Amino acid sequence: MTSDVCIIGGGAVGATIAYFLYRAGFSGIPVYYGREETVKTVLQQGGIRVHDRVEGVDILVPVVPRHYESPVDECRFVFNSVKAYSVPATMVLAEEILASDGVLLMLQNGFGSLELAEEKFGSKAAGGVVYFGAERVSPAHIVYHGGRTIIAGSRLGLRLELMELSRMFRLGGFEFRVVSNIDYYRWLKLALNAVVNPLTAIARSRNRVVLTGPGLELAKLILSEFTEVARRHGYLFEPRRLLDYIVSNVRSTADNHSSMAQDVAAGSPTEVDYINGFIARELGREPSVNGLITLMIHLIEEGGRRDSAT
Repeated sequence: MTSDVCIIGGGAVGATIAYFLYRAGFSGIPVYYGREETVKTVLQQGGIRVHDRVEGVDILVPVVPRHYESPVDECRFVFNSVKAYSVPATMVLAEEILASDGVLLMLQNGFGSLELAEEKFGSKAAGGVVYFGAERVSPAHIVYHGGRTIIAGSRLGLRLELMELSRMFRLGGFEFRVVSNIDYYRWLKLALNAVVNPLTAIARSRNRVVLTGPGLELAKLILSEFTEVARRHGYLFEPRRLLDYIVSNVRSTADNHSSMAQDVAAGSPTEVDYINGFIARELGREPSVNGLITLMIHLIEEGGRRDSAT
């Protein structure tokens, strides 16, 4: 079956993409899940239920749920929205459903996922940076908190097809911005994730905890290492302005739970290795603030696994 758009991963990000494409007039989008139980739940419900807190409405988004092991579509655009640690398990699926002239959009936090996709797909792989908040409250139900932007681009050559996605999303009131230097935005988002995600996960709190005295002091320490690593890769960020950027983002999302805080609360793995862990590895010295934070998150993950097993 041919389709303009397919989505791998129907969590908070994938479901939000389906929601805005549905608003743009696209229905029956194939969404691929790793769990057969989720496929059945979405099928029985008739789609994904989205509660839009911004507009105060509940929408049932009619998607076509499929399992990873049943790749029957040929898709011009494939959005890969799974967590970074799940990306390797989706590469075969992406290869089977991506059209010969198609584009694969990698939307993961941190660094490593786009690079892996580029090794396999070359210039067919593009990166995307997500600027919206959503929470998956059950397998077929998400809450959309706000934000309407994805910044996208290819590092291995110009993909004019991305402009078509921009037009598609615009019909649904969503900004899909195509840029020529996607890595700049990936680094900028890495700084935001490196502060907000682990601090909210450790504190088991909403984003506003970053604005407290201890939160801001830890943010400065995290960003000091981040700016050093970014500089080695050719990206110069002024620490004070970078902190102001993060504070502004946190103020606008103060009531949100970060994706890592949600993962910790659910007893699920996190993407810390691709965020703070990446910074620590690139920094290359021990001890480091980002290295210690990575260990703390892994300790919390271990505690969650052991608690669920008892």
